[in-house]
Parts: sequence; C-alpha cells; structure tokens
Amino acid sequence: MSDEAGIARLPVPMGVIAETGATHPPLKEDDLGAISGDSDAVLARTRRPRGLALEGAVDDPMDLSQAGWGVLFASDADPAIKEALQPLLERRRAEVQDERFFKIFEGKMGVAEGQTAAAWASARNVSLSAPVSPRKGVPFYLLIVGDPARIPFEFQAQLDLQWAAGRLHFDSVSDYAAYASKLVDYEKGLAPKRQRSAAVWMPRNPLDLATPLLAASLVPELRGETSPGDEPLGTHQKFDVSMFVGENQATKDRLTSIVRGEDGRPAILFTGSHGAEWSLTKPDIQKMRQGALVTQEWTRGEPLEAKHYFGGEDVASDANVQGLVAFLFACFGGGCPETDSYFFAPDGSPLQLAPQPLIANLPQALLSHGALAVIAHIDRAFSYAFEDVMGTPQAQLLRTPLELLMKGRRIGLATDPLNQQWSSLAAQLGVALGGNAPGAPSPRSPLIANLYIARDDARNYIVLGDPAARIGLESLV
Repeated sequence: MSDEAGIARLPVPMGVIAETGATHPPLKEDDLGAISGDSDAVLARTRRPRGLALEGAVDDPMDLSQAGWGVLFASDADPAIKEALQPLLERRRAEVQDERFFKIFEGKMGVAEGQTAAAWASARNVSLSAPVSPRKGVPFYLLIVGDPARIPFEFQAQLDLQWAAGRLHFDSVSDYAAYASKLVDYEKGLAPKRQRSAAVWMPRNPLDLATPLLAASLVPELRGETSPGDEPLGTHQKFDVSMFVGENQATKDRLTSIVRGEDGRPAILFTGSHGAEWSLTKPDIQKMRQGALVTQEWTRGEPLEAKHYFGGEDVASDANVQGLVAFLFACFGGGCPETDSYFFAPDGSPLQLAPQPLIANLPQALLSHGALAVIAHIDRAFSYAFEDVMGTPQAQLLRTPLELLMKGRRIGLATDPLNQQWSSLAAQLGVALGGNAPGAPSPRSPLIANLYIARDDARNYIVLGDPAARIGLESLV
C-alpha cells in the first residue's frame, strides 16, 4: 500500500447516538480546521531522554517518600469534601513521611476560578515544561478534586504531562468518603482478596464497523498472536486473562456478572466498546448515561434501550469491585466536554455536547463502590489507540498500561505511556505543519488531519481516582 493510500481515510468515531442508534460518519478534513495547537509543555516530553517527566534525583518513582503526594482542591471547595477524604489524606501523609513532599493545596493555594494549569504552576514557582522536582514544592503524584466545570479537563491534561495526575469528582460527599475508606481498607489488607486475573470484555456489534475492527486488532495482540515469539497478555506477570469477545460473550449480563464478582474477582477489567452519546436536550438522562458501555445486544441502527448498555445505574449496591482497576475504552467513557472537539457548525463555531463538562456516571459508581481507579476517555475515541495514522497496528499502546498494572505499578505510572504518545504525536504534527526543509513538498492534508485526531485521541485519556493507588500483588490469590 502506498503512503498516499495509507493516509487517505479518516477514522470513524467510536460512539452511538442513543436516540437513533446511528454512528457518526468519518470526519472530513474541514472538521479539523478549528482544532487548536499545542503548547511548549506538550512538546517538552519528546525532548527528554527519560520516559518519566520526573527529575533524575528520584531513584524510585514508586516510593512516595521520594516522589511525594499531594491533593489539589478548587479554591472554593466545600470543606466537607476534605473531611470525607481524611482517611486517605492521613494514609498518604504517613507514607510520604516528610511534610516537604506531602501537600494539600486548598484555599488560596488551590485552583482559582478560571486559572490555567500554567498559571497555577507558575504561582508555585514550578514549570509545566521542566522535569518534576518534588523538592520544589509540588509532589509528583497529584489528586485533583473537583468538577470539570470548575477545574477543567484541560487543566488535568496539562498537569498530567509532567505529574502523575488523577481526579475525583462526585455529586455526593458520602461518595468521597466511601472511596477514601474503601481504598484505605484495601491497602491495609482489610478488603476481600482479588484474583491474579484480568477480564477483557469487547462486543462485535452486528452491522457495525468500529467494534469488529477494535476486536480484530486488539484480541490477537492480547493473545500474543501478532508476531513470532509473542506471548499472551499476563504471561510474565502470571495473570490469568479471561476474554469475553463478541456474540454470547460481551453481553450486558456478562459485564454485570463481572462487576458483581460472580465470574470471579479479577484485579483488572478492560472493556473496548462503543460509548453511548445522549442528547443535551435531556440533561438529566445525559448526566446519568453519557458514555455508558454499549453491549453486544445492540445492532447498528437500533435506538439504545436499557438492554443495550451498561451504565452507572447498572452498578448494583452489591457490586464487588473493591480493589479493581478498570480501563474503559469507549467514547465518553470517563466524561464529556461541553463542546464537540471534532464536529463544528457550518460557520466553524463549536457544537454544544452538554450543558457543562461532566464526569461519566459509570466510573463514579465504580469508584464509590471501591474501585481503585478508572482509566477512560473524556471525549470521542478513535482507532488510534490500536493503529497509527498510516493504519499500522499499534495495539501495544493499550496493552502496555495493562502490563504495567499487572506489575503493580501505581496508576499514574501505568498510564504515562499514553501521555508520551500525546507528546510524540504533537511533535510529529508540528513537523508536518512547519518543519519541512526549504523547498520540500508541502505536507499532505490527509496526514495532517489524521495527526490532529490521533494527537487529541491520546490526550483525552484520564485517570479517575488516586494516581498513587496500585494493585497489591502481594494480596492477590
């Protein structure tokens, strides 16, 4: 296949319009006209010899006494939220063992209304484009606490390029308390033990293009079938991996059973599916179901019914997820921005998606029931998680965080390859846009369009939960 042919196709977004059952058409090059460029902080990651954006003086980024831990509140946060998180704050303080490396950013030290990540960092005398030095006053692991309408997704993304950042946001103070107490109990060995296993759940929906493509690309990678000498996921870490893919497997009942612990108690759950997209004309329904995982029962063209998706309301009171890490690959699986990042009105103005940015209800429900963290997408998801802009398979991008989780890495470390991918694609895009040598041919627009989408697709992964949490390998059975 020629290079021209390899970049001629723009990807189809992986999402289902709930009211009609339609999927979005491929993007057009004109849709990319309003997408913004990257800051120097994004490009800085590509100029470092070390993988992590952490100074060389830190010998072990897993060691909180070296890397530090902090929590970052909005300047006007409800004091009851901090009180609810107190068990977690005290545990992390004891682990860090040094007040220089344990920080609570609140009040005037917290995030002011409208403050950017660059402005907040500058006020702390640290830089978004330099390696993180916990000695400078901002620890490497940062838990952001707040609504994305108050502390934007962009703020977290910028911090996450350098720091290991996660976020908590619930509508109820009691959910903050539930998350903190369940996480601390898990780390103290007081929770039911989980198994040394992972569950993979991926539909192949009838008449659909995106989900069969995802399964066809990812399943051979996870089974170790893509290259001679490959091994199945989990081999080195001695994890058993159960695959529930396609017809009679990736059903709503199956996912319900996994979440309830009826199919065992895996330490990791990976899902790859369409995410449900609900209209903003019914904001209460949208808030409850945006990003719900579309199950095998759905056929392309059918409006979504309750049997076709798994959302927060399907996480029952007896859900058995304490100690679980979930990776949800789906459009809006982690949240939704206020305006569309890819489709625009004829005049180029943004199209509104939601009344305000939101965290999806499903990860909120999993976290409040004891999940350690949820890794998910806060926008439309595309195929660039498992193939590059030339169509070359790269499913190892999704496999790598799973392997790192199986090694017991802290969540923020396990997801750092996704940030490296963002930075690398931003650098490639910069070269394509303006890095040609004098007299060289102009870059081809299909390549640039694909790079725009691939860059943003990598940027839009998010950690929900404490980025310093990790699977306790010593407690698995």
